[in-house]
Amino acid sequence: MPAKWQEEYQRCMKFKRVYLQAAFLTAAGLALSNDRMPGFAIAHAPGQVSLTSMFATAPLPSAAVGQTLIASPLLSRIEGKPRLVAAASNGMISLLDAETGAPAWQIDAPAPDGQQVELVSTPALVGEKLVIAYQCLDRGVRVSHRMAVIDLARQALDPAFPVLEFGAEKPAADGRSTVRFNPPTAYSHAALKHAPKKDGGLGVVYASFGNAGDTQPFHGWLFEVDLDLWRQQGPDRAITATLLTTPEAECPVSVESGTQEMICGGGIWTPPGPQIYPAGDGYELFVPTGNGQVDLSRRDYANTLMRLKPGLAFDPGCDARLCAVFDPADPDSACMASCKNLFIPRLAEHNPPLQPASGDCDGKSYADCLAWMDYDLGANAPVKVALQDGHSVLVQPGKDGGVSLLDADHLGTQYDRLQIADVCGIAADPCKIPWMGMIVTQPVVGYAADVPVVVIPTFVPDKTHPAGLVALKIVSENGTPKFARFWQFPAPESPEAKQRFRAHPSLPVISKLPQSAEEIVWIIDIGQHGTLYGIRIRDGKRLAEVSLRGTGRPLSAPVIHQNYLYAASSQPNTQQALVEGFRIDAEP
Repeated sequence: MPAKWQEEYQRCMKFKRVYLQAAFLTAAGLALSNDRMPGFAIAHAPGQVSLTSMFATAPLPSAAVGQTLIASPLLSRIEGKPRLVAAASNGMISLLDAETGAPAWQIDAPAPDGQQVELVSTPALVGEKLVIAYQCLDRGVRVSHRMAVIDLARQALDPAFPVLEFGAEKPAADGRSTVRFNPPTAYSHAALKHAPKKDGGLGVVYASFGNAGDTQPFHGWLFEVDLDLWRQQGPDRAITATLLTTPEAECPVSVESGTQEMICGGGIWTPPGPQIYPAGDGYELFVPTGNGQVDLSRRDYANTLMRLKPGLAFDPGCDARLCAVFDPADPDSACMASCKNLFIPRLAEHNPPLQPASGDCDGKSYADCLAWMDYDLGANAPVKVALQDGHSVLVQPGKDGGVSLLDADHLGTQYDRLQIADVCGIAADPCKIPWMGMIVTQPVVGYAADVPVVVIPTFVPDKTHPAGLVALKIVSENGTPKFARFWQFPAPESPEAKQRFRAHPSLPVISKLPQSAEEIVWIIDIGQHGTLYGIRIRDGKRLAEVSLRGTGRPLSAPVIHQNYLYAASSQPNTQQALVEGFRIDAEP
C-alpha cells in the first residue's frame, strides 16, 4: 500500500471520518474493484431496464466540480430548466447542465482570507435559494462554522443574507457551569433540512453538528435558523433555537476513543440528517444521535432517537417513577419503554446478544457493547411508514446490523427488532474495520400488493458474511406490527453476496418506471469502478446493472429526475469529483 494511503488508512481506523472511505478503501483493496469496462451493462431481457450513460463519456466528459464530492447532488429548476447542484468539499458550488454535466456556472463559499473551506453537509434548496453550511479552517484547525445563501437564479451570493457564524452557550447538567459550541471539535456532516412555516415565508433550516472523529470534548448540537428573520434582521437574530444533546461541561476520558466510556458525545452526524414529517398543523423532527452518554437525570441523550417540535425544546416523556434510578450502562427495560419522545436502543426478547468474534463485547451489556464497538444508533436516519390500518411506525436501523420497528406516536414502544446483517468478522477472517459497523444509511419504502416494503442497504468489511440490500415487509401479527423477511440482493447463498458491499454503499433511492409504474430501488456499490444496480421492489429481481466511470460516492444519495439518474462519483486514480448521469429506459 502506498505510504500516503497507509497513513490515511491508519487515520481512518482511529477516527470516524466516513466521508474519506471511497479513497482509502479503494486503495486498501477493501472495496471490490469492478473489472468490467466502464459503462458496461448487463444484457437486457424482456421486462428489464436499460441504463445509458449520458456523462461522463468520451463525447461528454464531466467537467471538474472541485475536490471530493461528499454532499449529495441536488436538482433545481432555474428558468424552467433542470440543473444539478454539486457542492464540493472545498466549497466550490457548481450548477450543472442536466443533459451534459458541464458547469453552467460556479461559485465558492465565502471564507476569510487565508482560510480553507470544508463542506460536507448536503445543502438545502429553498426555491431558487441554496443554503449551505461549512467549516473554515486556519492551518488545519476548524475556527468557525458558517452558513450562507446562494441565489441560484442570479448566480451569486444573496446579499440579503449576510454570512451567519454559528455559536451557542447552554447550561450544563451540573447547574453551575455552561457548555459552549466549540468550533475545533464540532463538524457539520448531516444534511441541512428545510421546513416551511404555517404562516408562510421562507421557513427554517436545521443544521446539525457532531465531530469529525470521537475526540473529546465534543457534543451534539442542532440549530434552528429562521430564514425570514435572517433576511429581515440579520444573522445575529436568525438562530431561534438550539439543542445540546449532552450538556456536560467536563468530558474526561482515559481511553483513546472518546465515546467508548459513554461520556459526552451524542453527535448528530448521519448523512441524511434529521427527518421532518408533518404533525397536526406543523411538523416534528426525528433526530438520531451518535455514541456517548445516555443519562436521563442529566439530560444526556446520546445514542438515541429524539422527537422534537419546532423550537427544539425537548421532553423525553419518560415515566419518572420507572426511570427514577437510571443506569446508563444497562437501562431498565420498563423505563425505556415508557418514553414517549425518546427511543433508547435495546435488544428484543428474541434477539441473542451481540458477540463480535474479537471478544470485545464479552461480559458487556448491550449499551456498553455499542459504545465499545462504535455501533452508534445515530449513524442511521429513520423512515416513517404509514400502515394500512392508519397507524404509523418508524423503522430505525442501527450500525450494529439490527433494525428496530417503533411506534411513531410513542417511541419507547419497540414492536420488533431484527438482526439483518451478521456482525462483521470471524476468528479465521477478522473484521477489516470494526468501527464501520454493518449499516449506515436511511431505509427507503416501497409497496408490494399494497403491503409496505422497507429496503435497507447493509455492508460487511470481511470476506465471510453476505451483505447487500435487505427487503422487509411490515405485517400485522395478532394486531402488532412485525417485520417479515421478503428478499435480499444479492441472494445470500451466492458468492456475489460475499464479494459485493464490503464497505459503505451509496444511499438508496426509489423511482417508478414509466408506463409500468414498477418501483425500482437504486443503489451504488463503491469500487475502483462503482456498480449501479436497479432492483425491483415487488420481488427483488435485478433489472439493471452498469459499471460507473468513477468509483461512486459512499453515503451519497443519487438524484432521480423523470427517467434520469444522477450520482456523485470520483475519478478512480485522482479522486477528482465528478457527477455521472444515466438515462433509464424500460425494455418492452
